[in-house]
Amino acid sequence: MRRIYIILAIVVCALRAGAQDEIMEGDLLFAYSNTAGKAISEATVHDTTALPFYHVAIATWINGNLYALEAIDEGVVLTPYDRFCNRIANSLGGLRVGRLLDRSGIDQSVSNAMEHLGKPYDDLYMIDTQEIYCSELVQLSYVNGKGQRIFPLIYMSFHDSNGRILDYWLEHYAKHGMAVPEGALGTNPAQIAKDPAIEIFNPSTSSQMPHNASDMP
Repeated sequence: MRRIYIILAIVVCALRAGAQDEIMEGDLLFAYSNTAGKAISEATVHDTTALPFYHVAIATWINGNLYALEAIDEGVVLTPYDRFCNRIANSLGGLRVGRLLDRSGIDQSVSNAMEHLGKPYDDLYMIDTQEIYCSELVQLSYVNGKGQRIFPLIYMSFHDSNGRILDYWLEHYAKHGMAVPEGALGTNPAQIAKDPAIEIFNPSTSSQMPHNASDMP
């Protein structure tokens, strides 16, 4: 148990140490874990060599302090970066940063995302509602210098690599009296992470990572 806490402390310190110099306004913060968000990553990361991304947030600097602008259970909130890193570490996960290759629309993109602050979280993962989920916040907000959205909507996946809809999602939607919206339009963190509009890197080392990087801390 003590060894686990030591490893977590090392991960958190590495993430914090790299933040000030490496994370820029509007960078995307991708969380991955083999335990947290397992139902999301199993349904959306069908490449066995890819990191199991389950969450994405937006980096923003306010009065010299770094925050993660994100949609979580509490709604769309600003989370101090240290607290964000602690949450990832507590889930035995890690962090990758996505940086747009074309940064001409960054200020507008972050401003767009800030307009969603306070909205409730959408645990049904449906677009065109007043609720919002993590990757939807990014997809709705990010535009290029011409005001055009960067990340496209895709057909949603709630199945495993064999095409079978996961029991978790069958039970989740049954509680709401709904069928699983397999194939409906939406978005997910893994889709955004592999979009050619961004490059992915490890904030603790600044080494550029391929989109299907399989290394785990």
